[in-house]
Amino acid sequence: MRRIHPIYAAALLLLAATVAVAIAAGGAGVGQAGGRSASVHDDSPGGAAALRRYLEAMGAQTVVAEGDVFAIPSGTGVLFILGVNETVSAEDVTLVKNFVDRGGVLIVATDIGFFERPILEQLGVHTGGVALSGLHPLTNAAFAEPPARSIAVDRGVTFTPDRGRVILATDGKGPLVVSGRIGSGLFHVVGSLAPFLTGNLGIADDGAFALDLARLGLAGGLVAFDEYHHGFHPSSDILVLLERTAPGRALVFVTAATLLYLALSGRRLGPPIPLEVRPPRSSLEYIRGFAGLVRRARRGEIARRRLRNDLRLALARDLGLDPDLPFERVANAVAAVDPARAAEARAIDAALSRPLREDRLLRTVRQIERLVAGRTA
Repeated sequence: MRRIHPIYAAALLLLAATVAVAIAAGGAGVGQAGGRSASVHDDSPGGAAALRRYLEAMGAQTVVAEGDVFAIPSGTGVLFILGVNETVSAEDVTLVKNFVDRGGVLIVATDIGFFERPILEQLGVHTGGVALSGLHPLTNAAFAEPPARSIAVDRGVTFTPDRGRVILATDGKGPLVVSGRIGSGLFHVVGSLAPFLTGNLGIADDGAFALDLARLGLAGGLVAFDEYHHGFHPSSDILVLLERTAPGRALVFVTAATLLYLALSGRRLGPPIPLEVRPPRSSLEYIRGFAGLVRRARRGEIARRRLRNDLRLALARDLGLDPDLPFERVANAVAAVDPARAAEARAIDAALSRPLREDRLLRTVRQIERLVAGRTA
């Protein structure tokens, strides 16, 4: 029986995983994501659906801000912006600021303050460090009805507010809840999503805290929740189909699995490319290549030093002398036999001791060959 190649087995496992993930993604709504969406459409412990029902039980009328564009519903008195997970445009920031300026109550909560940064900067509140987890006391009179003495925070950030902002709670290191006024309106910034989430409303005084923040605006109209910046709007970006739909995720996984299979199996995607066959290089090509390197490096002294050594060795060998003798002693020995030859040898050696142009260097090579052969100029 033929055994299955390990690559094929891995590809089958990846395909099975892709199908499982696609099924899970297709059956998992917002409330089953298991994260901290802070969305009123999320019934999981990380959502804010219970907060919406809680406020409705207290007599508030709630709406959601979602659709083709971000817009605050008409008649809104309180606007919750909880856990933004996409970029907030400058137009959206202006819309929120105008809402507060006209008398609205804005409540912004964040765990990290990244996407909410444009809104926070407009409110004069800047993110600081990481908030300490645990129970943190509320000492401001704003939390007297219903009474709220502490909030439970599991993670979040502290703030650095501008002058004129009111600090309602701290984590012992920095401001955790900051309030302020813009025009005739009021805003609250909370450095954690925990007090508004379904899983935390019953811990400490989180529920009363959320109600106290919205209480001043309950009589003035609707309570709106920003779901637009949770992604509840159509998008013209084709990547949304890949990121937020089950078929799109399945397509991404299948593509990744296919590419991984091709990479691990070493299979080519087309006909083989023949190797380029080159004839062997001759000695002259190597010499020319080395000469080109010497020329580009401006190291002509290498060639001149080699020619001086060749001249000295050839003359010493011709007279039967030690090749290691200094050139002057070799030249003196040559002068005893042939003064003209010795004079020409000294002239050549002197010329090679300083830089030469290429044409002059080539003429010097021919002079050395002639001199070694026993002929003088």
